[in-house]
This record gives sequence, C-alpha cells and structure tokens, in this order.
Amino acid sequence: MIKIIIAAVILAVIILSVLYHFGFIDFYHPMKQAKNNQIKLACVGDSITFGCTVRNHNKNNYPAVLARMLGKKYCVNNFGYTNRTAIKSADYPYTNEKLYQQSLDFKPDMVVIMLGSNDSKANNWDRNKFIKDYCEIIDSYLKSESSPKVYVLAPPPLFEMRGKELRKDVVDNEICPAVKLIADKMNVHYIDMHSIFENKRELFSDGVHPNAKGSKLFAQKIYEVIIETEKNNSMRKDV
Repeated sequence: MIKIIIAAVILAVIILSVLYHFGFIDFYHPMKQAKNNQIKLACVGDSITFGCTVRNHNKNNYPAVLARMLGKKYCVNNFGYTNRTAIKSADYPYTNEKLYQQSLDFKPDMVVIMLGSNDSKANNWDRNKFIKDYCEIIDSYLKSESSPKVYVLAPPPLFEMRGKELRKDVVDNEICPAVKLIADKMNVHYIDMHSIFENKRELFSDGVHPNAKGSKLFAQKIYEVIIETEKNNSMRKDV
C-alpha cells in the first residue's frame, strides 16, 4: 500500500512538473514587485504571451526573455492567459479574468498587448465587436492612473491546427488588418508579428505557439521597438 501511495505521489509530481514545464498551469503567474524606480511593463495576451508549450516556460516565455533583454531598469510581468479573447461576448474574454484587473493594478508605464488568435473561432468572430472591444481594452490602460505607453501586436500566423478551432484565414485576412486599424485609431504603437513570423514554421512548437527560439524572436522585436521609441522620445525632449 505504501509503495502504491509513493508511486502515486511521484507520478503526480512528474505530471505537475511536465504541465508547468510546458506552461499548461494557467493560474501560475508569479508577479514581480517594481523597485528602485523601475519602469513597469505589463505583457497582456493569450497563451502565446503566457508561453504555453515553451520548454522551461518560466525562463523562455517571451515576457521573461524580454525582461532579461531590457535589464534591471525594467520590471516586466506576464499577464497572459490561455484561450482568452478581446471580444467580450466570446467564450473566454480576457476582461473577465482577475489578471486583467491585476494588470491595471500593476500601474504599468508600458503595456504590450496581443489578442486575436482565439477571436478567430467561428463561434467568436465578429469584426465590429472585435474592433470595439479591443479599443475599449486599450482605452482602459490609456485612461488608467499610470497613463502607460501601449504597444499592440498583430498575432503571428497559424500553421497546423491539429484539431484546434482557430481559423488561419480569419487571422490572416481579417484580424491582422483590424489590429492595424485599431492601433491607428487609438494612436498607439503597432508591431506586426504576423509578417515577422511568416514562413517561419520551425519557430512554432505546435503550429500555434512559438517555441523557445520563437519566443526569443518575439522578445527581440518588441525590445527593438521599445528601445527605438524611448530613444526617439529622449531626443525630442532634448530638442
């Protein structure tokens, strides 16, 4: 009996370790507290932001990689959550989650948002609702106490679906153009992850979620835009 209990405990530990390793424990979001006047950056999004299927998830999800690139001047927190949508009437709206309020309570100086992949499902997709609700999400950050700079990302391409309900044609032809329209309408920074990852299937673990190399490229592109933006802002202040 004791051997069975020990074996069961070991198996449970192994299963939990594997789930954590690949980023499937969705409620696990360790949050850092900003200190020494650090610039606070919130990464908001779905499972891609959270880092699902990325090996060594806690180190290799793109917000974690971005944090290392930016260095000690920044405090970066990951507010991504699997399956979440921008559309508030969809199956799993991001705004219904505690993480959404926590991202506002974090009082970020910068917010990086990427939603849309899960909005592509047939039972979710509505272009007008997507634009309206996404604009409201952005506006909630812009009008928050910290008045952060906002960076909006077009989602990467979808490759093999493997039974998933996500629709490649909707992401390519409707969601990505809508995200660009939203960024222009809200006058926020736009990063086209769709074009960056086009024809880069090798950087995705399952055709949807970036692997460790893909997460590194995600972080690198966001890092470049943030640094360039900060440099330009600094130059304008000096003029």
